[in-house]
Amino acid sequence: MNSPKVSIIVTIYQVEKYLERCIQSILNQTFKDFELILVDNGSTDGSTEICDKYKKKDARIKFVKKNYGSISSGRNFGLSFATGEFIQFIDSDDWIDSEMLQKMYDSCIQSNSDLITCGYRKMYLNENNEEYFVKCVVDDQTYSKSEFLSVCAKYCQNFILYFVWNKLYRAEIIKNNGIWFDESITRSEDILFNLEYIKCAESFSFIKEPFYVYNRSNVNSITKSFQIKDVAIQNMTYDRIRDYLNEQGVYHSNEMYLEHQYAVTMFSLVAQAYITSVEVPKKVRLDYIKSILDDRWTQKALRYFSYSGFLTKLIKYKLYKSINTTDSIFRVYFFLKKGKLVD
Repeated sequence: MNSPKVSIIVTIYQVEKYLERCIQSILNQTFKDFELILVDNGSTDGSTEICDKYKKKDARIKFVKKNYGSISSGRNFGLSFATGEFIQFIDSDDWIDSEMLQKMYDSCIQSNSDLITCGYRKMYLNENNEEYFVKCVVDDQTYSKSEFLSVCAKYCQNFILYFVWNKLYRAEIIKNNGIWFDESITRSEDILFNLEYIKCAESFSFIKEPFYVYNRSNVNSITKSFQIKDVAIQNMTYDRIRDYLNEQGVYHSNEMYLEHQYAVTMFSLVAQAYITSVEVPKKVRLDYIKSILDDRWTQKALRYFSYSGFLTKLIKYKLYKSINTTDSIFRVYFFLKKGKLVD
């Protein structure tokens, strides 16, 4: 039996509400030469039964189970079963347009690129529980490695470069270079995986169309959780990116875009301390916020931060008198924003 062209890996944990929509969107692809690897990461809801049902329906589906672990461990487990020439990752609470795989594959073949990236749409629910979408797109473009590295940080905008789910990878680059997800972290695992892949890739193509739908309505999503260690993980991530760009002699051409995105990331971390469903003791929250505001990279990044507004000015010009005053302002601000995440 011939190997499929593409291996699609979906890691699953407690997503019975969203899973069928995700799986069905994959099976509805106009491109048919793929295998779908469903990795049950220890679900205790109805996700396992849904996977079993679809496995019986379609011979292209591999359903594998593992004990509970991070999404990185699930993706790594899925990679060990992948036999396709190309790899695609999809999050189990998201879905994709029917032409995504065909367009991504065609672009890869035509351009002979090692990494294909498309735009995406963020899906939210309004006050009436109705879906609405925000597009994040890029221009159609193909780069050699040197061309890409000189401008790569501009693709940090809208986190286009950060995610793995809007990309098509060559399996041989991943496997021949031992590229895996870092299972010790629960944030920034995507961008660190992409950074290692970029080091080994030689050509890059971008597709304007937003084929991927990123579900921002899932209140249980790990990206909306709160953990003290997130600040240290993000600092480590950006340090690795800066180090690599400096090694390649292209940090200065990327500085404005990269540091702007660093500021965006820090604002998101601030927001998560106030919108999380986890109860955060006041002292813990104050120490957490202070560590962000006082960080030298945060202050530097704000010079490149293009957004304006009250919170930006508060932090940028240190208008707060004390961390307690700042905390009170943040609490009122995010209450009035009705807990909407800055992303």
